[in-house]
Amino acid sequence: MAQLAWIVVALALAGALASWTAGAWFYARTLRALAVDRGQPQRTGGVVTIVAWPFALGRLEGAAAGHAAKVNKALVAFLACMMVAAAATSVATNLARMSR
Repeated sequence: MAQLAWIVVALALAGALASWTAGAWFYARTLRALAVDRGQPQRTGGVVTIVAWPFALGRLEGAAAGHAAKVNKALVAFLACMMVAAAATSVATNLARMSR
């Protein structure tokens, strides 16, 4: 059973990595869509955009809003995977300790 829990940990961490990568990809696409909508040259963003992300979501329109929704879904998936990994790690360590 402990091995099964460690497999779940590995799968959850792989899912977290995949969702983090997807979130970064969609975040970059959101910044590009914002630059195109404003007529600015494409850039990778700044500190203000990163810090103000939760406050800017309601003001996004067009393609940027669609990409922003995907970023939020990827962040939720990342957090869910991290919670599953933490819980599975706890189960695995408890099962490994009890079996000795």
